Amino acid sequence: MSRKVNLSEVIRCCENRFGHSEAALWTHRDFSMLNLEILKDTGTNISVNTLKRIFGKLSVDENYIPQQATIEALQKYGGYSPAASSLSVPDEAVPTIVIPKNKHHRLAPYFIAAIIIAILGLGAWKLFKQPVSLSGQIVLKKTEGLLPSTAIFELKLPDTNDSLFMDFGDKSPLININKEQKLITHNYIFSGVFKVSLLVRQTVLAQTRISISSDKWIGLSYHDQMRNHFYETPVVKTAPDSLFNHPNSHLQKMGLDTAQRIFTRLYNFSPVNYTEDNFTFETTFKNPTRKYGIACNSTQFQISGINSMIRFKLSSPGCTSRVLNVLSEQRFEGNRDDLTQFVLEQENWSNVRLINRNKQVSLFVNDKLLFSGSYQQPLGEIKGIFIEFEGNGFVRTCDLTAGNGRTLYHF
Repeated sequence: MSRKVNLSEVIRCCENRFGHSEAALWTHRDFSMLNLEILKDTGTNISVNTLKRIFGKLSVDENYIPQQATIEALQKYGGYSPAASSLSVPDEAVPTIVIPKNKHHRLAPYFIAAIIIAILGLGAWKLFKQPVSLSGQIVLKKTEGLLPSTAIFELKLPDTNDSLFMDFGDKSPLININKEQKLITHNYIFSGVFKVSLLVRQTVLAQTRISISSDKWIGLSYHDQMRNHFYETPVVKTAPDSLFNHPNSHLQKMGLDTAQRIFTRLYNFSPVNYTEDNFTFETTFKNPTRKYGIACNSTQFQISGINSMIRFKLSSPGCTSRVLNVLSEQRFEGNRDDLTQFVLEQENWSNVRLINRNKQVSLFVNDKLLFSGSYQQPLGEIKGIFIEFEGNGFVRTCDLTAGNGRTLYHF
C-alpha cells in the first residue's frame, strides 16, 4: 500500500496560504519568511534551500522527492488533503512472513499461533514504550510600559530533550528556550490580544493570552514580508469630516517602500470594561486599488475579546482564496470555502454594519445582508477594534456601540 500525494497541488495550496504572489517571483527573503511560517504553524523546520528546491528555484534531479516529514509539514501548512495522484510515497516497509508448503502441514497452526503471539507482543511493547505526554505552563507575571510594552512571563518547562520554542503571537520569530529557563520577556510594539504558546515540535504544551492596551487611536503601517518592523503614528480626528489616511509621501518618510505590498491599520485598544456579546460595529471606508501592477486589495476589520474575536475581510475580485474570516471558534478560509460573497469593489465609499445580538451576528455592507451566523464561545472582555487595509485606505468613521447604547469606541 502507498500514500498518494499530488506535490504540485500541495505547492499551490502553500502559495495560496503564503500570499506572496507566485513562487517563481519569490526572493530569498520570501523563502526565509515561509520557513518561519511553516516552523511556527507545524513545528517542522524545512531549510530555505529545501524550500527553494521544492518550489523550483534550485535545480534538482528529475526523480527528486522530498522526505515524508517535509511533505506532511507542507500539507498541514497549506491545508491540503491528500488524494490519489502521481507522486507515490511508500509506506514504512512491513516485513512479510511466508509459510512454506510442506508435507508437515499439521505444524502450520502452531506456526501461525507463534506469529500471532509475536505480533501481539510487539504491539504491547510499542504501547508501553509510548513517551509520557509533556506539559508546561506560562503565567503572565507583569507588564512594563504602555507602548511599547515589555511582558514578563513565568515558565514551567517539561523534562524533554526536544527543543522548546515560544511563540508570542505578534508575528515575531519563534524564540528557542533554554531548558533551565524560569522567566522570559518579550517586547510588544503594537497593541492587540495575543496568544502566547509554548511549543515542542508540532505540539502546543501551554498557552495563555495577553492584551496590550493603547490609550488612543493609533495608525499602524508595515510591510508584509517584514512583520517585525512596524511603523506607528498617533491619530487625532480634528473635525467631523476629517479622515484617517496616511499619504504615500508620509509613509515613505517613515521608512516604508510604497512600491511594495504594504498594510495600514487604524486601531484602538483602550480599556472599555465591557464583557457582553451584544454590540454594533460600524465603519465607513474606501480603499482605492494601486495604479500599477496586478495586486489584490482587501479591507478587514476586527473586534477583539480576551478569549476570541470576530473578523471579516472584504476582498477585490479574484482574491477571495486569500480571505480568512473568524467568528469566535469558527473559521472560514478562502482556500477551502466559497467566500465569493465577500468580494467588494472598494474604489468608492462603503459602509459596513455588524450587529451582534447575544452571539447571533449579521453583517451588512451598503445595507445588503452579506452574512448571518452564530457562535458559541463568548468573546470575553472587549479589548479593542481595528480596521486594516491591504494598501492605503481611507476611514471616515469607525465605531463600536454596546447593546445598551453606550459608546465603546468612536472615531
